Amino acid sequence: MSKDSIPWSQLYQARREVQKRYKKIWDVPIAKRYSKVLFDHGHDSSSVLEIGAGSRGLGKRLSEAWPNSTYKSLDIDRTYQHDFYALDEITGGYDIICMFEVIEHVRPEQAWQILRKCKEVLRPGGLFFATTPNIYYPPNYLRDATHITPWCYDELGAIAHMAGFEIQQLYRLYNDSLGGKLVHRVFMYPLHKTMGIDFSKQIMIVASA
Repeated sequence: MSKDSIPWSQLYQARREVQKRYKKIWDVPIAKRYSKVLFDHGHDSSSVLEIGAGSRGLGKRLSEAWPNSTYKSLDIDRTYQHDFYALDEITGGYDIICMFEVIEHVRPEQAWQILRKCKEVLRPGGLFFATTPNIYYPPNYLRDATHITPWCYDELGAIAHMAGFEIQQLYRLYNDSLGGKLVHRVFMYPLHKTMGIDFSKQIMIVASA
């Protein structure tokens, strides 16, 4: 087994540990959106690294919400200007690392490598944030042909734990109108549970170094 191969027995055991805290998807609490979770847990003056940053939209939001923060980005796509284009180019230490809708685009071995690199450059006490499509809401994963690996909430927690992180919280992300919330979270909730199909489109993890 190479150093980058996932020890599957350890992943299985780590997944069981996550399940002790969140036995079912319905035990994962709901948050409105990833940005609210980030701003609630983080703070101004943070040094932030975003992996898979795309158009660097998060950097613009951070400059408005946290004017004293610093932001750097990594993306393999060179359409936009980034600070880094590969993991081994990353330098410095960070208080916050974000990876939104990225992990599903790589294979498990690559995901483990990325998360271990994140742990390496995250300062002690720093926070790691990541989102991925909720597999209990199938359309959000299946609609994108570039998605490679579906991550259940317990497996997302497990791979983060194996990379050396401590799970602070898992969330299901769901934001809707008042009418939509009443329909899904009250009237149709028993049907959702019976069918095993959630109304939350994404899963989010908050973990610490």
